Amino acid sequence: MPDRPNLKQFVHLKSGDLVTHPVWASCHSVDDDEPWYEETDEETCRPWPSEIPVAADEMYLVAGEFAMADGSCHQGFATPALEPNEMGLIQPQIFSPSGKRHAFSLGMFPRQEEINGFYTDFAKRPSPVFPVTFSALPGLTTAFCSGVIQGFMASSGSAVRVIA
Repeated sequence: MPDRPNLKQFVHLKSGDLVTHPVWASCHSVDDDEPWYEETDEETCRPWPSEIPVAADEMYLVAGEFAMADGSCHQGFATPALEPNEMGLIQPQIFSPSGKRHAFSLGMFPRQEEINGFYTDFAKRPSPVFPVTFSALPGLTTAFCSGVIQGFMASSGSAVRVIA
């Protein structure tokens, strides 16, 4: 029986995981024929050991670089998409200096505590942060995986709007 890969829940990904393995795959989109598939759920991902660059044909998380308005740079990741500026699909995530992961797209019911936690963790106010530019590291994807984040976003259906 083949070895089970390093399975991680999405919420447990750390910046070091993306340094070691710059591309991760969603197990529920690529591994339904694996013997360990039943151990996974839609939040489980694993390092992608196959060909790089990846496309947007499956759900991948690719390492990226983020630059805030004040010029500070941070690590993060995003999901390659078929169309540019699809922030609801690309879902950029950034790691703070403390290593905490932060999302910019806060779902249908954004909480002010998440926004406040971001500013506290980065020790910044909004003006040095936004706009944030980001892009996948070179050579990791052939799909769209870059953009400009104008602020925290909320989703309603398929639409995404800036809220703060």
